[in-house]
Amino acid sequence: MDEKVLYAASELRKAIHILAQKTTEVDLTSEQLLEAAKLVQSASERLQGDQLPRWWEGNNDAGGQTSRSYRNRSLFQGELHPFSPTLHWDLYTGPDGESGYLIETTLSSLFEGPPSSVHGGYIAGLYDELLGAVQNLAQGETGYTAKLTIRYRSFTPTNTKLVFKGWIAQNNGRRISVRATCCDGTRLCSEAEALFLRLDRQSER
Repeated sequence: MDEKVLYAASELRKAIHILAQKTTEVDLTSEQLLEAAKLVQSASERLQGDQLPRWWEGNNDAGGQTSRSYRNRSLFQGELHPFSPTLHWDLYTGPDGESGYLIETTLSSLFEGPPSSVHGGYIAGLYDELLGAVQNLAQGETGYTAKLTIRYRSFTPTNTKLVFKGWIAQNNGRRISVRATCCDGTRLCSEAEALFLRLDRQSER
C-alpha cells in the first residue's frame, strides 16, 4: 500500500485517539461535545471517494481500485482502522524452533479495564489476531478459530511496551494448535492457546 496513505492514516488514527481520550477523560460540557460533533461531521462529509469492495471480494475492476486486506481493516491491527492500536510485527521462533510472530505495542488508557490495566476482552482480541496470523504459517490451508483459551497471570499495564509472542504448537491434518504469551518486560501477563480447524470444502457443497 502507498506509504503516503499509511502515514496519513496513522496521523488520522492518532487524532481520533486524542479526541476519544478527551471525551472519556475530561469533564466536558454539552456545548463542547456538540461543537466537537459538528466538526467531526463536517470532516466526515469532506471524505469523498470511490467505494471500496469488502476485503474478501477482491478487485473492483470498474473503479480500478483493489480491496484493502483484512489486516488493513482490522479493529485490532488495521493500519486504516481509526480505533486500532499501532502494532509492530516481526517474525519469531518458538521455544523448540517453531514458526511464529512477535508483536510489540503500547496500549493507552483507551483500552483500559481494571485501573491502569488493559481490558481483558481486548487482550483476547489481540491474541485471536496474533494466533490467527501464526496459523497462516502452517503448511496447508489456513483454518478458522474453533477455541481460544486465555490464562491471565497478572494485570497487563497500559502505557507500557508489551510483547506478544505466538508460535505453532502442532499442525495435524484439519487441526492447527498455536500458543502465545504476553509480557511486560520479564513479567508474564497472560498466555493463550488456540485451536484452528481447516474446513472440509467438499462437505460444504
